[in-house]
Amino acid sequence: MAAVTPGWFAGLERAAKAINRAFAAAASILALVILAVVLIDVTLRWVAEPTVWAHDIARYTLLYLFFFALAPALESGHHVAVDMFDRIVPAPLRPYQAHAAAVLTAAFGGLLLWQLARLTSQAFADNRLAPATIPLPLRWIYLLGPVGAAQFVLTALVQLGRAHWQTAAGGET
Repeated sequence: MAAVTPGWFAGLERAAKAINRAFAAAASILALVILAVVLIDVTLRWVAEPTVWAHDIARYTLLYLFFFALAPALESGHHVAVDMFDRIVPAPLRPYQAHAAAVLTAAFGGLLLWQLARLTSQAFADNRLAPATIPLPLRWIYLLGPVGAAQFVLTALVQLGRAHWQTAAGGET
């Protein structure tokens, strides 16, 4: 009997995909912001004096871009993957490779989430400023880290569920 993907999982998968689409759009916009800031700074170096803030804006924006792009890259298969063991894995275990990959990815994401949540809560507690030209509280710099890591974990868990129901249905993962 073929396994049917439960309705709650289909809803979770749709929600994760929608969030990933929004995150990917935000990351794309932030890439354009970095481009504009760097172009402005380079142009001003040629015709006048360079800005003192461009490096900081580009650096903080790149951090946000990274955490916005983390889960969408996982969903679309653009993260690093190791496939050199595919041929040596015994045939009966091959359907479970996607399970193992998703479990390891979720475990890494959980560790990342835990560390980022710890660092972010410390930044909120002690109200330190970033060591940069722009005196910005670290809490605003760290804020998106746990959000992006949580979405990364959710995406990995969706991939695990998809691998499970595809294997249960007799399909390839």
